[in-house]
Amino acid sequence: MRTLILFRHAKAVRLHEAQSDKARGLTGRGRRDSAAAGAAMADAGLKPALALVSTAQRTRETAEFALQSFALETRCEEALYHASPEGIWDAFSAGDAESLIIVGHNPGVGELVTMLVHQAHDGSKLAREFSGHFPTAAWAAFEVKGDLMRAAGPRLLAAWKPLRDRDD
Repeated sequence: MRTLILFRHAKAVRLHEAQSDKARGLTGRGRRDSAAAGAAMADAGLKPALALVSTAQRTRETAEFALQSFALETRCEEALYHASPEGIWDAFSAGDAESLIIVGHNPGVGELVTMLVHQAHDGSKLAREFSGHFPTAAWAAFEVKGDLMRAAGPRLLAAWKPLRDRDD
């Protein structure tokens, strides 16, 4: 069985504050939430060996702040920039690590989390909280069996989202 951690980038500056969508970096809150997300992954006992990261500035910065305490290989992949759930799944399937994290964007990341929660038939409060709404800097970790998304047999291991009571 493999572990897939789906991680949405943290809070980024607005489009008019950057040269392009891909050039949008993180806000102060985004940097803090990224670091907290990484700490929460470590606290949950997750040990990703490979990070696949969208080429956007905000996803690369999210990975930098969140994953600095993990000994892992990081690959930036253009195909993950605004990828569909199927595109994200394809990146996971092609990855060669037993524990893999994908840092990407909504709606693709959130939609894939919702699909996997649904397939897991997990009615827990945690699963309900992350199905249908996946905020910035949130992550969800699944244990996955099989090679095809429809036959994945996923199980939600852990999930986390940041508190929203802080200032930018």
